[in-house]
Amino acid sequence: MRNDKLADNLKFLYKEFEKDGSYEIKLLLFHYDRTLTSKLRFLWTSWRSLYYMATAELFIIDDYYFPLYAINKHSENTVVQLWHAIGSLKQFGLSLPSAAKSVIKPHTNYDWVFINAEIDKPAYEEAFDVEPSHILAFGEPMMDELMTAQIPTHTGVQWMLYSPTYRAGNPKLVLSLVNDMIKSSHSLTGKWEIYISLHPYLKLPDFKDLPSNVHIFQDAEKVKTLLPGVDVFITDYSSLSLNFSYFERPILLFTPDYKQYVDQNGFYVNYYQYLGAPHFDTADQVIFDINQNLETMDLKYVKKLKTNTFPFQDGKNSQRVFDFLNKLE
Repeated sequence: MRNDKLADNLKFLYKEFEKDGSYEIKLLLFHYDRTLTSKLRFLWTSWRSLYYMATAELFIIDDYYFPLYAINKHSENTVVQLWHAIGSLKQFGLSLPSAAKSVIKPHTNYDWVFINAEIDKPAYEEAFDVEPSHILAFGEPMMDELMTAQIPTHTGVQWMLYSPTYRAGNPKLVLSLVNDMIKSSHSLTGKWEIYISLHPYLKLPDFKDLPSNVHIFQDAEKVKTLLPGVDVFITDYSSLSLNFSYFERPILLFTPDYKQYVDQNGFYVNYYQYLGAPHFDTADQVIFDINQNLETMDLKYVKKLKTNTFPFQDGKNSQRVFDFLNKLE
């Protein structure tokens, strides 16, 4: 539902199935943006997916998928949850307080769950109500490309990537934070290209009179392309901070609603302590810190985060997942 083309874990596992050549593969992809049209498309895609759920040997998803939770799945169907984010920072799935209020229990009918690292298993066990023996830490497929990516050069200009987390109940807050960051970025010293990545479920307004160096987009593929060249990454609660730690560059947190977010969503970890990153309440503070401290910042916290996040750094995560699924009877 997040993209009308293959991306992230689905994309790289798909390549392994395609390379093998012995599977008939069907794709169900579209971008859900909460408009009436996309809601109707969701209904149509849901009906189509029921057929594939009933007939496929493997049914592979990477996100919340309502039709799957509304059926009684038979044992011949194997459902695989790849999930679209790495690590176990903010709570998701059945760990969220809202899950208990759902008429139909979400995140059911999973046979296998693949995760990035063994350290994350307790969180996924709770979030998906899956036996620990069926949660396998093989490394996330999408990390293969990131680990082998060429580092782009952009002499004379620095890149900043800002990726705020989607707030289902308060999209206006996200847009307000984005506007604050754009305004404050005028104070950056030196030449900067500023990239702002917004969640695909967020309905974008018409950002008028954007500075020529500010680029706003909703594209998971573009994010992964940018990451190797980014000089500083700013987020609030996005797991992209874990992805970006691979490059051992500065991570800053812009978290003015931290207490509210903890109450409404929660974390599996002591968030600030686990990341160890500088955190700020205003965009002006973020930009001031970049101007004053970026060049001399001690990156021990990023290197520690990388060590915790990436037990597999051989670029063979996709192959490991495929080899396991290919051997299932």
